[in-house]
Amino acid sequence: MILERILRLIGREGRNSSGADSDDACSLLIDTFAGDSGEEAEQGGTVSVEAIQAACRRMQGAKTKEELLRIIAGEVAAYDLHDLERMNAGFERKVAHLPEGYRDRLLASVREEIFSAHHRLILLSRNGSGLELDEPNDPALGRYCAMVAEACAAKSQEKDPKYLYLKYLLSGFTIFVLGEPAHPVGTPFPGGQIVDEWEGTYLCPVRDKADDVAFALCPFCPAVQSDEPTYPEMRARRHERRRRESLANYWTNYKG
Repeated sequence: MILERILRLIGREGRNSSGADSDDACSLLIDTFAGDSGEEAEQGGTVSVEAIQAACRRMQGAKTKEELLRIIAGEVAAYDLHDLERMNAGFERKVAHLPEGYRDRLLASVREEIFSAHHRLILLSRNGSGLELDEPNDPALGRYCAMVAEACAAKSQEKDPKYLYLKYLLSGFTIFVLGEPAHPVGTPFPGGQIVDEWEGTYLCPVRDKADDVAFALCPFCPAVQSDEPTYPEMRARRHERRRRESLANYWTNYKG
């Protein structure tokens, strides 16, 4: 029911998305458990719930972004490129039935979510950057870590939580260290709307609509609920609106 309301709110109708496919795609973006076959976790080592819970407690105790970065980097170091490839392949299997055009755009965003986040994590942990990593962590980090521990414990009742944990580690890095949405700018939702960025603010068409989905990333995401549709063409409209506002402000305040 929650996902059905979300789909209505993001304007699925009239954007060439079938109901079942839209339901599946939206669920895969919002629900971390959705469509998880567990096939990708059958290869390689495993991660125990106890080890995950211990790491989550360490992350909760991190005072700064730099401390958090070091803990996350240490946990991610247990995974290799093959693990990333398996996680990506698992998502490809889940969306194989979606319309090709939408599927290709979605997979491009997911690859960025996995591989780009991992690459940035490694570079930042090794070389640092201009980021203010001595800043205190967002107070929501404690709740996020508790959610991760609970989610992985629940997943362990069905199958190995190894790749679910990796997903949460990369998302935690993106959200709490980089201050960016877990789903990259440009991630397409059914109906045509996207995660967008405008004047330094991240916009999401479902940010305030998915808080009740269990174990979702949405409650911790720095994106705000967009107050107008976030179709790709809206960016040009925003630029035009800003141009007109600037002109109007110029003529109103011109003292010459």
